[in-house]
Amino acid sequence: MQPNRPNPVRSSPDHIDLSAVGRAVVRKLPALLLIAGLVGAATAAVLSTMAPKYQSQAQLEVRGNGSSDVGGRPDKEAVGTHVRGLMSTELALKMAARLNLTREPDFNSALEPPDLYGRLWRMIGVGGTKAGETDEDRLMQAYFKSVRAYQVRDTRSVIVDCTTSGAKFSADCANALAELYRDSLSGRAASENSDVRTKLKPQVERLTRETAEAEAMATEFRGAANLFQGGTQATQLKDQQLGELTAELTRSATQRSDAEARATAAREMSIRGIAAANPDVQKSALIPRMEEQRVILERQISELSATLLDGHPRMKQLHAELNGLQAQIRAEVQKVVESLGNDARIATDRETGVRRRLDDMKRTVVSSAPDTAKLAQFDNQAKAKRAELERVQRQYEAAASSAGAGVGTVEVEIVSRAYPSNEKVFPKIGTMAPLAAFAALILALAATLTRELTRGARPAADPAASLAAVQPHQVMPQQAMAQHKTPRQDAPAQVARAATVTSPLLTPEAAAVQLAGMAQDTLGFRVLAASAAAPIEPSHQALAMARALAGGARRVVLIGWAGSGDALALAAGVDATVGTAQLLAGDASLEDAVQRLSGSTLDLIAAGHDTNQTIDADSAAMVLDALDEIYDFIIVCAPKPLAATLFSAVQGRFDAGVLVSQTPSSASQTRTGAEFLGYDVADFPVLAVAVQARAFDEPAVASSPELLAATRPQAARAPL
Repeated sequence: MQPNRPNPVRSSPDHIDLSAVGRAVVRKLPALLLIAGLVGAATAAVLSTMAPKYQSQAQLEVRGNGSSDVGGRPDKEAVGTHVRGLMSTELALKMAARLNLTREPDFNSALEPPDLYGRLWRMIGVGGTKAGETDEDRLMQAYFKSVRAYQVRDTRSVIVDCTTSGAKFSADCANALAELYRDSLSGRAASENSDVRTKLKPQVERLTRETAEAEAMATEFRGAANLFQGGTQATQLKDQQLGELTAELTRSATQRSDAEARATAAREMSIRGIAAANPDVQKSALIPRMEEQRVILERQISELSATLLDGHPRMKQLHAELNGLQAQIRAEVQKVVESLGNDARIATDRETGVRRRLDDMKRTVVSSAPDTAKLAQFDNQAKAKRAELERVQRQYEAAASSAGAGVGTVEVEIVSRAYPSNEKVFPKIGTMAPLAAFAALILALAATLTRELTRGARPAADPAASLAAVQPHQVMPQQAMAQHKTPRQDAPAQVARAATVTSPLLTPEAAAVQLAGMAQDTLGFRVLAASAAAPIEPSHQALAMARALAGGARRVVLIGWAGSGDALALAAGVDATVGTAQLLAGDASLEDAVQRLSGSTLDLIAAGHDTNQTIDADSAAMVLDALDEIYDFIIVCAPKPLAATLFSAVQGRFDAGVLVSQTPSSASQTRTGAEFLGYDVADFPVLAVAVQARAFDEPAVASSPELLAATRPQAARAPL
């Protein structure tokens, strides 16, 4: 025998003593607050030694010019070009000369810093001048750190801001940069438009002439090659005809397929003698009336047959009329069938004609392909000439408009000048010091929690429970005494199997309590319920025991084994058509076989109709393994011979056995746990249940506190 797969057991996560962690945090909270306060005070002290920084902003608007687009609105690239122009080195040198920036400490690191923080760093040798560095180098480094220009998103506005240690000086810098850039662009438009008109006029005349010639050439060639166009999209007539023929071919093929299908169905129904049920036959105006006459004649024959014999003249007359009427019906039906065949042939001929016309049109289109390609070249040349002419005309008109006005287009305007700010942007002691204190508190709290969790808040695992989870038990069939197998390894079940001595002749409810105590929180606890003797039927006791377990809020399935008959299905009042036999044969799925008992949470799988009494061990093991993942208890019910065969086929892969016995003597051997169904077993719990324990048709409810406590689920289960 081969070892079976270990059964999954609900895992328990490590427990964390949250109360101990909370007490440790509360105990160290004063120290944590002190640390946070010190960090906040130190941050405020350092920030107070720094010189304040003020920022001023000037706003510019980029307006359109003749080269932007048709409407004169600049695109994003044009605005970005102006932003890069504001940050150019040439403009920076002009502003440095205008404001004498090399004499300001903010733009010349060689001068003495304006704050205590900078002087302290300078005393320890940090932040001074570098060897070989000129005043211009230091100016450029400080300039691009203090001055910025950027575009406001989705607008044509450009912001120029300057940040220095003086509020008025920051405003002067921003305004000076905006004015210098605007002045540099003021005379550019007039100088650029002086010769544009003279240069563009010959191009406009030449392109006008070439465009007219290209369009005329394309029109002449279209007429010569018979490539006329029509429709709103200017599609060639041949292409339009080709598309229409393709659509007509699709419709013809659909009609032909429909006609052939109807004709074929009518012929098949006529051969089988049921042509009258055909929808096309029923649409006939004559056949329904003939059917009514046939019914009347059959009714008259039926009425007269009670008093007249078949040889009576009246009976012969009615039979003759009925036969003639049926012959007329068959003839009319045959006409309808033949008409459907004619419709199919007509649809086929129509499709053939459309396909022939489509092939002719395809050959025509293919033969005119060279002319079509040449016409496309003429059209593309004409379109290119037309586009070039329109572009040059726009430039010519813009230049003419600027020259007529006598002024250049203003591209950049200052819409808002910079003003001195009373609020410093750095350092903000009131905001940065509390943030630093809060960050220090969070870090100290995280360090405290980590230390408490790693040192004393996580209890050690129970070594006894871990050892019990891997102690195996063995099932020893008499036929293979020298051959061992690995049993099911369910940790809670192993603890319960240490006490295999049970009281004989229990009630089903008492047996359910003991089984619940053995299973505890084990998934897929398997129980084999069998009769102690061949004449005893174990179905009623197994049903009562399963109902008691299901009443304790555990998921339970009761299985009637293949070949055991319909006793379990009759006792439970369920359908016995689909069951274990169909599952093992692969004729049904698990969802088809499982049935829910009315008014209960118990699921049941009937035995099903079985003609093959041979048990496939692989199929049986596969079914049981699938149920292990779904149910807490799997109870298999079978008479003694079938139960013994199943026990041997699956190599004893059950967690407990139940013997339904009639007398205490027949269950005396189960008290030792040494024999079950004719096999010698070790550490295998076997319970004995009395046949007359109670009326089996009464639903069992787990009302005892022991069963409710033992069957309470330990974790949420997934639905089937």
